Amino acid sequence: MAHIVTLNTPSREDWITQLANVVTSPDELLRLLNVDADEKLLAGREARRLFPLRVPRAFIARMEKGNPNDPLLRQVLTAEEEFIVAPGYSTDPLEEQHSVVPGLLHKYRNRALLLVKGGCAVNCRYCFRRHFPYAENQGTRRNWQTAMDYIAAHPQLDEIIFSGGDPLMAKDHELDWLMTQLEAIPHV
Repeated sequence: MAHIVTLNTPSREDWITQLANVVTSPDELLRLLNVDADEKLLAGREARRLFPLRVPRAFIARMEKGNPNDPLLRQVLTAEEEFIVAPGYSTDPLEEQHSVVPGLLHKYRNRALLLVKGGCAVNCRYCFRRHFPYAENQGTRRNWQTAMDYIAAHPQLDEIIFSGGDPLMAKDHELDWLMTQLEAIPHV
């Protein structure tokens, strides 16, 4: 007799609900984890002005309670070091802020990044796209169509990489539309 393993996986609605119920306050995050906020942790609270804190509760559940040095906590907790300006630092290290059309970054000859979504489930403090002008590059049908027209007009493009934020935060019908459009372009 075969041993059948059953697995309860979250439904699509579950992840959408989780993303709608994220923790955005450093104080609340520390309270949920039973971490005492020392002076250094408190000084970092204002860093959320630079880049918002965004942590789903399912991610928090994987953190070690009472441990201010938990690696998952350090990945998302605002820090006063974010205010330090380092010599030679650039807010655009990959030179991505000058896209050819909204939401499409064509930096290399044969490939381009299509910015599907401007956010992620978790805002990591080390995100290299934290300063990217997502408001000007929103993943909308109109911007995507402009990007598809550009891709179709540039036969050297044979690779389109879905990027963002997290492209998997797009709804199924959005990903389906994008894939259908790209499949219709012969050189991709």
